[in-house]
Amino acid sequence: MSVCGAALAAVCVTHTATTASPTAQAPRAVNVAYSDLSLITEPGPGDRPFLQAVQSARSSADLVMYELSDPTFERALVSTEERGVQVRVLLNGGYYGGGSSANQAAYSYLKGNGVPVRWSPSRFALTHQKTLVADDKTAYIMTLNLVDEDYSTSRDFAVADTNRQEVSAIEATFTADWNNQSIRPPDGVDLVWSPGALDSELSLINSVRRALDIYNEEMDDSAITSALEAAARRGVDVKVVMTASSDWDSAFKRLTGAGVHVRTYKPDASLYIHAKMILVDGRRAFLGSQNFSAGSLDDNRELGIILSTGAIIRSLEGTFAGDYAHATPFRTSRHTTTSTPKPKPSPPAPQQTCSVSASWDGSYHDWNVYVQGPADVDATATADGHSYSYHTNSSGSADIYLYAPESAAGDTVTVTAGSATCAGTL
Repeated sequence: MSVCGAALAAVCVTHTATTASPTAQAPRAVNVAYSDLSLITEPGPGDRPFLQAVQSARSSADLVMYELSDPTFERALVSTEERGVQVRVLLNGGYYGGGSSANQAAYSYLKGNGVPVRWSPSRFALTHQKTLVADDKTAYIMTLNLVDEDYSTSRDFAVADTNRQEVSAIEATFTADWNNQSIRPPDGVDLVWSPGALDSELSLINSVRRALDIYNEEMDDSAITSALEAAARRGVDVKVVMTASSDWDSAFKRLTGAGVHVRTYKPDASLYIHAKMILVDGRRAFLGSQNFSAGSLDDNRELGIILSTGAIIRSLEGTFAGDYAHATPFRTSRHTTTSTPKPKPSPPAPQQTCSVSASWDGSYHDWNVYVQGPADVDATATADGHSYSYHTNSSGSADIYLYAPESAAGDTVTVTAGSATCAGTL
């Protein structure tokens, strides 16, 4: 399936749908473009999309970055300034302006080579925003920092946005921050700014009806944790994938106690979860710089975006499903006792059967394939040469969005769910 839309300054490749899940050791990088949005998935292209944007800029390039440590990209900024393009770089200046050793080398290099560079306003706890705007036409909203040694191991995303209203909002906010002027950032169409992002993220989480997929680097905001717990308790299939840290164990215990499926990667694993994503019902997603912490949501300068582009949502679903499948379920430690527990009878083996029905969704131009089968297994629907997978919830249900044409009506759809196989009709 080729999903390349308008010509955007982003890497765009052909994405072939497959039933195979990506592994943590060799994560699949998928870059899809559709309409005025384009998704970049890391690990994958590294800094290439952003290098291309800077190197092809004709009039301006404005960068906001929490951490910049990429000599190739820094040299590109210098070269772009030297050929007459207006370059401005705003770097995080540390906690309330207290200084940033992480950015000092980049700051000194850029300033010493004639690139206008400034420290971020000290009225923010941190400037954790990660954006690049080229020629006032394309804005890259990133979850990643531009740190070259992270590109090969960090799960991250970026969205290239050519919507004029949103690009204008990002540029207006950049200029105000550049001049250390107060501004209420414009929301564009679906931008989410910090300070003040908590309500937007809670509203998104609270809107979920059946499935919620979460990436984050931190789990340290009690309101977010409570919202995830509440979603699980009302029957939503909530999945969380993060890199393990004892800092989040308390929150993880609360979440798993409420029925949230928390899975983690070891800190030294080949894949580090740095992305910040909220994926709701396979329909809407938040991507941005905001971590689940009070500082990130309420005190920092941050930026994210809420989107509903079908091709991008499906790519996010596939990436998340692969990462979830290869992560380790979080387990709370159990205290040993001196008494010998009474053996529990073995539960009966689950019946590996399934059933399937399907309906055409004219709003999203895909098929909703409803599966009822074994609980907590990968389910894959195949019809008309197309395949797509989703994970069944604790009740054995899954709603698979199958990207097959409406003309496939009447064709057989085959579903494998764990070891069960069933068939129905589109």
